[in-house]
Amino acid sequence: MTQQMQQSIKLLQMSAMELEQLATTEMLENPFLEIAEEGEAGEEETSEEPSAEDDATEENAAESPEDQPTDLSPAAEIEQFEVVANPDYVQEPSAPESVEHFDDVDVNWDEYYDGAENVVYAHHDSSEEERDFTEYTSAPQSLYSSLKWQLGVAPISDEQRRIGEYIIGNIDDDGYLRVPLAELAGDLGCTVEQVEQVLAVVQTFEPVGVGARDLAECLRIQLRARGVKDPLAYKILTHHFDLLQKKKFRELARELKVDVARIHEIFQMVSQLEPKPGKARSGEQVRYIVPDVIVKKVDDKYMIFLNEGRTAGLRINRYYQSLLLEGAIGDGKEKEFAQEKYRNAVWLMKNIEKRKSTILKVCEAIMNFQRDFLEKGTRYLRPLTLKEIAEVVEMHESTVARVTSGKYIETPRGIFELKYFFSPGLEMDSGEEASSTAIKDLLRQLVDSEDPRHPLSDQKLAEMIQARGINIARRTVAKYREQLKILPAKLRRQVQ
Repeated sequence: MTQQMQQSIKLLQMSAMELEQLATTEMLENPFLEIAEEGEAGEEETSEEPSAEDDATEENAAESPEDQPTDLSPAAEIEQFEVVANPDYVQEPSAPESVEHFDDVDVNWDEYYDGAENVVYAHHDSSEEERDFTEYTSAPQSLYSSLKWQLGVAPISDEQRRIGEYIIGNIDDDGYLRVPLAELAGDLGCTVEQVEQVLAVVQTFEPVGVGARDLAECLRIQLRARGVKDPLAYKILTHHFDLLQKKKFRELARELKVDVARIHEIFQMVSQLEPKPGKARSGEQVRYIVPDVIVKKVDDKYMIFLNEGRTAGLRINRYYQSLLLEGAIGDGKEKEFAQEKYRNAVWLMKNIEKRKSTILKVCEAIMNFQRDFLEKGTRYLRPLTLKEIAEVVEMHESTVARVTSGKYIETPRGIFELKYFFSPGLEMDSGEEASSTAIKDLLRQLVDSEDPRHPLSDQKLAEMIQARGINIARRTVAKYREQLKILPAKLRRQVQ
């Protein structure tokens, strides 16, 4: 596999954001690459009327066309470059085209090489509007740094502060201390009692409930912070938490010899607490989905567009290209460096075009297959496999897998991962197949609309889905429910 083929496969697996980052990095390392800023192309098109001098220049150009540069395809660009810049170059016989993965793309390279003046140097304009620093926001404080700061202002001794730092370093992202105190004491060379004393201090920090060793202790800390003084609540969380979790209220009431209503009251109070106090301070950034492909309905047709971002303006720097082709760059290592960078730039642009063509072709096939989904919604998704799309687009199945991996498509029905449209099917009474994705969506709707006091069992859900003409077993419903992270019926039951 050639280096160009490896790069082409790598680009195909990238999302739009990853490709833009790669292009930015390549520009920093390769002087032959640049990105045209917005409006730059428009300025070139709206140039002034040609002057008499320009007309004379055009006439001279017509008389000697061999002296004028022409826009070439990437392969021809490289060929021309080798001939001009390397007198000893001998053309090698071309290798047979690869049929399996990537076909040649018919690209209008005039868009990339019909460049105008390139600004090589730029100066700072003193009249440029200055940045308002209120536009910038500070990075969110992590749980560790927050606890470390609170420890620093706590009224404790230096030895206790040393122990506290070690305790905080062992608190996980959920806010729990999972390491046994005896192990911490052994590492620190102190007693367990000393670790317990400092842990009690850490457990007073924000967020409330941090530093707990299990869920029951976390909830007790939060109740104390709220000023709750009900001894029954603390007794249940300390000695009978398992029964409370399983919602065995009657059994718990009999064992504690209290009314069931009291157990319900405590359960409602506990259910409002935060089981993962560190979650609010976890340093995880919100990741926004940027669609790689956009589908829009124009009249009665669905049009597919590729989100190219800034890479849409990627082009060859005409200034450096002319220097190289005219032999104005030095000899030796400088010339070899320029040749390598120029060759890499042309191949990168060609492979980006191949990526664009391949993604659009695959997405068009998927959307044609899922036309009912675009028109009517998720319940009309059809069963689909990678192999079926590979046969339609005449590509290898692995190529389709690379296209659909980690990429998102924006449709009139919302933004979905491309893999969302691939799913096996279950047979219906009509003899057709229903997509498992559509069945999961139906299952979610049934659970959302159920009576929370009397949740639907897996068997009842299977019967309701079967009533819609879909042949599904109870165990399949249980599997789909677990994949959707829906609790069993007994744990979904809500007590009024």
